[in-house]
Amino acid sequence: MAMRRTLQGLEPYRPPETDRQGVALHRNTNRWGAHPAVRELLKGLSIEIGVDVSEYPSGDARPVREALAARFQRLGLSPTPDCFLVTNGSNEAFDVALKALLDPGEAVAVPSPSYSMYRAYALMNGLRLVEAPLGPDFELDPDALLATKADAFIVCSPNNPTGTRFAREAVDKLIKTGKFVILDEAYAEFSDEPEGWLPEALERENVIVARTLSKAFGLAGLRVGYLVARPSTIERLNRARLPYNVNALSQALAVRALREPDYAEEYAQFIRKERPRWARALEERGFRVWPSQANFLLAEVPEGVGRDALVGALAAQGVHVRAAGAHPRLRRCVRVTIGTPDDLSALLRALDAALPRAPDDGRRQPARR
Repeated sequence: MAMRRTLQGLEPYRPPETDRQGVALHRNTNRWGAHPAVRELLKGLSIEIGVDVSEYPSGDARPVREALAARFQRLGLSPTPDCFLVTNGSNEAFDVALKALLDPGEAVAVPSPSYSMYRAYALMNGLRLVEAPLGPDFELDPDALLATKADAFIVCSPNNPTGTRFAREAVDKLIKTGKFVILDEAYAEFSDEPEGWLPEALERENVIVARTLSKAFGLAGLRVGYLVARPSTIERLNRARLPYNVNALSQALAVRALREPDYAEEYAQFIRKERPRWARALEERGFRVWPSQANFLLAEVPEGVGRDALVGALAAQGVHVRAAGAHPRLRRCVRVTIGTPDDLSALLRALDAALPRAPDDGRRQPARR
């Protein structure tokens, strides 16, 4: 398997191990301890979970990797901690993967429409991003992706912003090329197949899964994501990871959440239960709603209604939905996060007030990414 040529002679940064025994004079840290203002603020938290912010965190987030391995072992998989690379959110996960696997000038292909930030990750690493259209029902077209002759693929499943979970045979067609396939599974916990492509990532050298604690675990502010792959692939990816990329507080809180996963699993079940009710409520008001396997719905606004006018009218009532983007197939679509029953009631009240007042003026907004 290929690896970026400029990284082949580079060893991952290996910081001195944090040793709570003895006198630590080998890391150039503040021997007085943390700043007193921060120390007082974190006193209760530090006592509870053992965080010392005057010292560096685990350089390779070993406690988080161990907790991830234990979690997925409970789900019937068999990863070791060496199958994970912990990142500063899934944003860093994609940056690390592209930086490690592709040389500047090479091409990465993505389906379109999909997550708009893939373009930024590609450009930041000197890569060419090639887009291949999704099918009529937003299904993955592997032949269109293969026709790009790209050197690697990124596939978001369930896809953002369509909510589509792609057919296994379609993704498998990409995997069988032997080229790297990065599966963005930020929303996998909400799907009917929450294990997603994890089994393949643990078996196939060219399959990498990116996941996050931001969605189902409710920890977006901690910025903890992770990559799952064979240990040999993780070793390559680790060469492109910055030292100490995940802070001590985020690591400690992520470990606590992973050791008590019932919250995330119950929330995912709640989303799966609520999804049809939200879809029906929107359809009753004239929206076209696409089937979703995520914690959001993609909905086309009713005929005669201006999308951006509707988004603004809802915002004026304190209810915020997202214009789905400038892609030609999304220009009349909004993305709606599925929330609590009270959230749905607020959305429907706002829609009933706003829909007659949001005519389509025919204007098109400038392209946004």
